[in-house]
Amino acid sequence: MISEKAQDQALLHLAQALRERGYHFITPTPLTHERVNQRPENALAEDLPDVFGWSRPFQRELLPSAIFSLMEQAGVLEACGSRWRSRVRLSSLDGQLFVHSAFPTEAADAVFFGPDTYRFASAIQAHLNLHRGNIGRAVDIGCGSGAGAVLTALARPQAEVLAVDINPAALRLTQVNAALAAADNLQARHSNLLDAVDGEFDLILANPPYLVDPTERAYRHGGG
Repeated sequence: MISEKAQDQALLHLAQALRERGYHFITPTPLTHERVNQRPENALAEDLPDVFGWSRPFQRELLPSAIFSLMEQAGVLEACGSRWRSRVRLSSLDGQLFVHSAFPTEAADAVFFGPDTYRFASAIQAHLNLHRGNIGRAVDIGCGSGAGAVLTALARPQAEVLAVDINPAALRLTQVNAALAAADNLQARHSNLLDAVDGEFDLILANPPYLVDPTERAYRHGGG
């Protein structure tokens, strides 16, 4: 059985391979995603964005053997009848790629990335551009995919940036995304808010869950 560490390394290599192939995808709202995928002509994936962006089923022969093998090693392949489906999506943001959960994000530990993430990133960048003072330590509370923490770490390479979450799946993907972006000054830690984190911070980021969710999934329904 492949260890989590080996799976995460394979996932990183998968993301790097897609980046080298020029992969690019802007993630829409879940409603738009569902609407577009319901069109008959979109029932089956025809290219990499269809597989890793639109989360559509695909035929084995669509993907290069190296990509399919990395998906197997990373544990992100899901059988879909005689076809396959990716358990992760990759989204483009500010020249970077971020790995997160495939559509639809129904699991309790799903790692969400969508239009709110783009707005969050824009707010962070605007703040950092306006306030150019020294930031020694920063933390992203409820980091999810780690997008906010990664962008902050890249913009302030001398800072210590922490990404905290109660979701182990989010922390794993944050570590993959930080490695993919070469954000070496970022650390992912398990913490309920700042309970497990010591010291003070010059910048605190948070894009908290705020939707009332009938199934009470933590990433939507108040974050636990």
